[in-house]
Amino acid sequence: MRGLMRAAVIRAWGGPEQLTLDRVERPAPPRGWIAVRVEACALNHLDIHVRNGLPHVRLELPHVPGGDVVGIVEQATDEVGERLLGSRVLLDPMIGRGILGEHYWGGLAEYVVAPADNAIPVPAGTPDPARYAALPIAYGTAQRMLFSRARLRRGETVLLFGATGGVGVACAQLAVRAGARVIACSGSAAKLDRLRALGVAETIDTGAGDVRRRVRELTDDGADLVVDYQGKDTWPISLRSARPGGRVVTCGATTGYEATTDLRYVWSRQLDILGSNAWRRDDLHTILDLVATDALEPVVHADFPLSRAPEAVAELEERRAFGKVVIRVA
Repeated sequence: MRGLMRAAVIRAWGGPEQLTLDRVERPAPPRGWIAVRVEACALNHLDIHVRNGLPHVRLELPHVPGGDVVGIVEQATDEVGERLLGSRVLLDPMIGRGILGEHYWGGLAEYVVAPADNAIPVPAGTPDPARYAALPIAYGTAQRMLFSRARLRRGETVLLFGATGGVGVACAQLAVRAGARVIACSGSAAKLDRLRALGVAETIDTGAGDVRRRVRELTDDGADLVVDYQGKDTWPISLRSARPGGRVVTCGATTGYEATTDLRYVWSRQLDILGSNAWRRDDLHTILDLVATDALEPVVHADFPLSRAPEAVAELEERRAFGKVVIRVA
């Protein structure tokens, strides 16, 4: 199965203008891999970082981003893949130590290849594949961060920084569903209204005053768990916002990695600082089951056709998105 396909392609590192719609050679799956006709691919901030150029990752150009993929298996190279032919699958983006769309060509294209073992069948009769494309990176990361790493329990108070992006909205939904009291932070009044509609108990407008003081007003000397994946801009406040004996968990640093840690708060308040990296396959199965049984509805900000992929990325980059942005390819 060779020939050309449409794809959103990076041909040079840099700004938004470097992501363009083009025709490129359709990838061929090696032994043990499958070729998937992409129906939908959700965007992540990772796609922006990849386009800008990651200093620790060497990639050859041209490159196709996009890690969250749902589609139909059309070609297989072994018995495992052959059992999936014609099936709709969700791809686990984690391939060894690499990630689909980062280390490998991703799903902002008509076709993508991945190991057959990375294919997770989507329940038959799914009316809209886009709701599953929203899951892997954001919801999988949130599931692992809250429950596998931070051990969130019913009745605890969770403070969320960066609560309106893909991971943040996923954390809010999953924490509310687990019976936690969620306090969410954002600088957008409209987005705070949407968070309250998801069941968030309290919201804090980060542009309206002293965030730490507001946390004190809403809690008994701090939150049980603080989720901060923004990094440099919010990390000092996060440490001061956890209660004595509380936890602070991070999975990234969207505003910068070199965050200041005032160690006095760590030892005097006996805080646990936890790191959480990506997801595991069981996290994806947990989330998939929740969606399949209608116990969770992923929040999709908007969907775009592949021809408007640069506009879709701009929704993330210019911080207009609430939840996930999805590209419909098929």
